[in-house]
Amino acid sequence: MVSHILLIIVAFAVFITQIVLSRLSDSLLTLADSAHTLSLIIALCPNIILSYLSSLSSHAKARLPTLFSLLSPLLLSSLCLALTLGSLGHLVHPHHSHRPALIFVAGVLGLLFNVTYLAVTGALQGLCLSTLHQQQQPRWRLVLCLLCCLAPSSLLLASSLLLHLFTHPTVHYLDPALSLASIAIMVASVYSDIVHNGRVLLQATPASANIQSLKMDLNALCGHNGHHELHMWALSGDHGVASLHVHCPGVEAYKTILSQARVLFKRHGIRELTVQPEFGMPGTCSLACGPVCTHYSCCDPTLSTSNDLVLANVCA
Repeated sequence: MVSHILLIIVAFAVFITQIVLSRLSDSLLTLADSAHTLSLIIALCPNIILSYLSSLSSHAKARLPTLFSLLSPLLLSSLCLALTLGSLGHLVHPHHSHRPALIFVAGVLGLLFNVTYLAVTGALQGLCLSTLHQQQQPRWRLVLCLLCCLAPSSLLLASSLLLHLFTHPTVHYLDPALSLASIAIMVASVYSDIVHNGRVLLQATPASANIQSLKMDLNALCGHNGHHELHMWALSGDHGVASLHVHCPGVEAYKTILSQARVLFKRHGIRELTVQPEFGMPGTCSLACGPVCTHYSCCDPTLSTSNDLVLANVCA
């Protein structure tokens, strides 16, 4: 955690330095690199927040990284839109970026910081493991991750060298053209993150779950009319949750279905499963509950169940 705190302090220092250097050199490409640094600062916030707010609920702790993983690329995309308009304006009315030495310093600073960020956070290693072992993300995302982290600073170094070596009027178009290239790489690298994390926060069905295949497996397990009220969503990127109602002839049958259903849902990437039993014939109001729930539900009061199966939420 200390390393993350130091990293976010260094990130702020790099961000401010890049803003100053972009103004002194009139370089939009340096400004684009600072936008990427700011997005990394946002991405570091969850670790800091969770370390100081230990009283947060487990639900909030699981959702907080996903929230910031959406805010970071959204902020970067909005800044890229503003930079795109500025770059197009510089292409229409070109002017020469000056002080290539400052642009070179900004490139070296950004490159060193991005390499340090990847090393400290293990972001690249985590993406490699997810891509190569779990196969949840395509391999090209590894390339985009590298390009997004290293391309803006690398383009800054190339721009500074070209500005130093050449004085032809065409170099006036160099900074806005490279800025557009850097923007395209950054937006392409975060687009899938926006879609993925947006789906998680909207509680969409996990991408790993095949609904049709799962329903066929449930039909084989419980019968066509033996289950209903199936709900699945993702608590975080790799944490799928589901709930299900099943009809059971008795307690022992419920325990058997529950153990088999857990195995079944794990095959579809669901880590947590809640199975609510309904005893009696399918289609009837036969939710089993204890006497304490009689006045709070439509259950048949003559039905009973063991204490460990009493559904307290019915009485809420």
